[in-house]
Amino acid sequence: MRRVKQLDWVLLVPYLVLSIIGLLEIYSASSYRLLVNHQAATSLLIKQFIFMLLSWFVIGVTYSLKLRYFLQYRIAKIGIIVSLVTLIMVKVGLFAVTVNGAQRWLSIFGFQFQPAELANLALILYLAYVFRSATSIPKKLLQTVLIVITMAILVLFQPKIAGAFMILFIAGMMFWAALLPFKKGAMIAGGATLGLVLVAGGVLFLGSHDLLPGIFAHAYERIALVKNPFLDEHGSGYQMANSYYALYNGGLFGRGIGNSITKKGYLPESETDFIFSILTEELGLIVALGVILLLFGLCLRLFQLATKTANQQAALILLGIGLLIFSQTCINLASILGFIPMTGVPLPFISYGGTSYLILSFAIGLALNISANQKRGGLDA
Repeated sequence: MRRVKQLDWVLLVPYLVLSIIGLLEIYSASSYRLLVNHQAATSLLIKQFIFMLLSWFVIGVTYSLKLRYFLQYRIAKIGIIVSLVTLIMVKVGLFAVTVNGAQRWLSIFGFQFQPAELANLALILYLAYVFRSATSIPKKLLQTVLIVITMAILVLFQPKIAGAFMILFIAGMMFWAALLPFKKGAMIAGGATLGLVLVAGGVLFLGSHDLLPGIFAHAYERIALVKNPFLDEHGSGYQMANSYYALYNGGLFGRGIGNSITKKGYLPESETDFIFSILTEELGLIVALGVILLLFGLCLRLFQLATKTANQQAALILLGIGLLIFSQTCINLASILGFIPMTGVPLPFISYGGTSYLILSFAIGLALNISANQKRGGLDA
């Protein structure tokens, strides 16, 4: 009962509301396509619902356990090793699955997942452990930078540019947060962050000058269409153009849930990448803005908790989780609105995807655990 009273409802309520909205929109966005393909209209709904129940169970377990279990080096080390191994497996094609021309998934015993999604959370836990001390700079800083760069490069060559950017962004911000109190550390943090950015920029530069032929061809084609997808409305700009139609059709109050026009064959990824477009078309601009506010409100709460948490390792975990949700939200919305090319980054808690939802739910459970410990005045024994 005491643990229930210590729940951070400012974190939990937005998560639950977003999850329910996401479940409804996944059913609405996918049902027509499934029926046309002679499949059960509720098949994706049921799968996501099962993952949702599993995720809520994971949150309960994560919240109930002692926080110190999640702060151990063993957990951080295992997470990094598993992430690097599975990312290498994707690269070499071992159990790898290619979807829409990109090799980003692993399929093991019929279970598919993207190692890049696990890598983000594993990196957060690892960096939080490395920078756990608020009084000294870690000795293995170079090793840490090399791990980040290796992970980013493995994701970049899937190819998943947005995923690599997220890894560099989260790592760079956590470097800054941990090392800025030190004069020497500030220089190291700046150099490390600059180095990470230069690696990403250098790879993109080489690709744009055909020195890495074909690897990033899809990315540059999408970049060319960002300014005006209607130049090739029935070709490469097909999805983006129809996404705009969906956003326009919604108006202030929407057409009503289930009444989307563009989900009927016009947006092939309507329950994943473009679910926000369908949500806006059916529920309207007001509800869509409410969803954005809930997502950013969740991030702000995580950042606020990070500033109040005395334990640096726990504070960095909160910062990392907030950055993860923030970067995913910004990248997905920016691609939907045409500011950047389509990236394949899901909208947190809304887009269809069991593993993504499960990983983010575990992160929320960990944040709830840290918040409860903060209310008790420190880490539990």
